[in-house]
Amino acid sequence: MTEADRIFERFPSFIREFIYMNSWDSLRAVQIAAAKTIFETDKNLLLTSSTASGKTEAAFFPILTELYNDPPASIGVLYIAPLKSLINDQFLRIDTLLEETGIKVTHWHGDVAASHKKRLLQKPEGILQITPESLEAMLINRSNDIPRLFCDLRYVVIDEIHTLMGSDRGNQIICQLERISRLIGHSPRRIGLSATVGKAESAAQWLGAGSGRDTDVPVFKSEQIKWRLGMEHFFIHNKDTAECTQREGSLDEGFEYMYDCVKDKKSLVFSNSREETEYVCATLRQIASKRSENDIFLIHHGNLSASLREEAEAKMKDEEILAVTCATVTMELGIDIGKLERILQNDAPNSVSSFLQRLGRSGRRGQPPEMMMVFREEEPLPNAPLPQIIPWGLLRAIAIVQLYIEERFIEPPSDKKQPMSLLFHQTLSVVASSGELTAAALAGRILAMSPFAHISREDYKQLLVSMLNSDMLEMTEEKGLIIGLAGERLLNSFKFYAVLMTARIIPSDASLRK
Repeated sequence: MTEADRIFERFPSFIREFIYMNSWDSLRAVQIAAAKTIFETDKNLLLTSSTASGKTEAAFFPILTELYNDPPASIGVLYIAPLKSLINDQFLRIDTLLEETGIKVTHWHGDVAASHKKRLLQKPEGILQITPESLEAMLINRSNDIPRLFCDLRYVVIDEIHTLMGSDRGNQIICQLERISRLIGHSPRRIGLSATVGKAESAAQWLGAGSGRDTDVPVFKSEQIKWRLGMEHFFIHNKDTAECTQREGSLDEGFEYMYDCVKDKKSLVFSNSREETEYVCATLRQIASKRSENDIFLIHHGNLSASLREEAEAKMKDEEILAVTCATVTMELGIDIGKLERILQNDAPNSVSSFLQRLGRSGRRGQPPEMMMVFREEEPLPNAPLPQIIPWGLLRAIAIVQLYIEERFIEPPSDKKQPMSLLFHQTLSVVASSGELTAAALAGRILAMSPFAHISREDYKQLLVSMLNSDMLEMTEEKGLIIGLAGERLLNSFKFYAVLMTARIIPSDASLRK
């Protein structure tokens, strides 16, 4: 019996039937490696393999096997994803797999109905899919429920970890996991998923921080790269033409070319900002109107309502509908939207990682990924100096492609030694969830968290003094610390749950030095 056969036999019947229904000839290398680590060790697991390689199934097949054979007494799996759309997509995929098992899956974020959340609070079980912001809100507002909700938590799955490593948002998750572990009395195993990790060793270290476990990083044989990749550069000849383009949507050769690239193919059109995404979508719609052709263009970014995002996702998944969605990073990550024929990139991607993620949206189900990059810029004057003549966007795109093809380079995560914004944020969060704490007890809890390993007690003392002076915290007659009036106002805003917002309200460096 081969290793793949041995792993396959350990899966319960509903997983084997799922494999048969999807016509898989055999388990993939990533699925065998994940099952070996989960079944045969107590280590954390970092899965890094190409987009559409089956990482989600690789992680959940053995996890679901264990939950099915030995049901947990609480929520058994905590799945954390950076985007609500990713949670919604993964929920549907996993729900299909679990129809016959009785294992419940609950997603929890700002767009989910209160009744849906209430059912989980009344009977915590199965899998909880959540964003970092919603998990922060749960830790603050439902701290007394945490032991009951997670007493038998066994696994934490963190998706798309390349978007989180080294950032305040990613370190916020590590703080959250350590806080949960302290409340439930044990550290669940962690599983990280990503297609584009720069340095696997650094990612493994980040994933396992504070867990007390080693992290296994299976290595897979590199697949031969087969891409269909094109680049086209256009000059906008004069300002009058640019103004006409905004009015009529058809006089700009670059936009005309973009329209022709995607008008007959199910495609994603990526831009690097929400503003540019909206402008590109509006222009493509204007071109369709001018040509008297069907408007098949949709839009998807984080500032849209849930209904508009879900409409775009549903139409992209429907193989009977020809649709083109203009999107930002919200469609860059692991949403499975089926058979995509082409990716169109407006200007150069911001990084090698972003390029690979976007390219990987297409080419699923046996076809090579296909991307067209289009660059538009003002035509330089005849006497312009050399730096103004060079097509910087085109050169940047060429450099990004070459870096990966020739060196397999992907940007490594940053390593923040002094994450003061996060330190401020978690201080307020811990005090809000725990109630009155002495300065020593608070410092003991906060500085024990892995992201603050390089923060000295003296630096933290200065932060606490500054927070007292700014009324973020208040000291009681018994010398305990509680939330101050300014802190209450901040905590009452939903924006507090997103750690990135704290950069706007953290006391300045000058105040810390007082």
